[in-house]
Amino acid sequence: MKKYFSILMAMMAFVCVPTFTSCGDDDEDDVPGLATESVAFVDPCLDFGSSREHVKDYMSGSSWQLMEESNDYVLMYTDSKSMTTVTYSFIGTNRGLTMAAVTYMTSKAQSITSEIERRYNTTLTKDADATNKGETVYVGQATIGGRTISIVAHCTNVTVSIFYKIPD
Repeated sequence: MKKYFSILMAMMAFVCVPTFTSCGDDDEDDVPGLATESVAFVDPCLDFGSSREHVKDYMSGSSWQLMEESNDYVLMYTDSKSMTTVTYSFIGTNRGLTMAAVTYMTSKAQSITSEIERRYNTTLTKDADATNKGETVYVGQATIGGRTISIVAHCTNVTVSIFYKIPD
């Protein structure tokens, strides 16, 4: 689990940097439109092993926009109305979709983690080893689409990032 967590933290850094650097100044002002109440839960494509085209089809027909930062290994989508991003990773030769991540701009982690527990009939446990000042990490596993999926929730005072991956 520690190896898995290290990989997720590296991916989180990759996901968060484009999201936050595009927001502008680093001042302490409130972010306009920051959801302080509950936010709409996002169901990312969790068809692990599927192609980039399948994921693009899954995300089409809604308010999601493919970001320019996308490349051969990562598809990044944003919804400017909710200030939410969804990132899909395609790492490894012919492995297809290997990880999905959803980052919400909200300080209300409880509503998102509770929804994950309800939807996927699981329990997310606080990871005491991974908790730093201002950050909390929850981990768990669920059966989704007949597969065991690891779920990591990384929560700060302004974001909640949920990572879904097949355990190594």
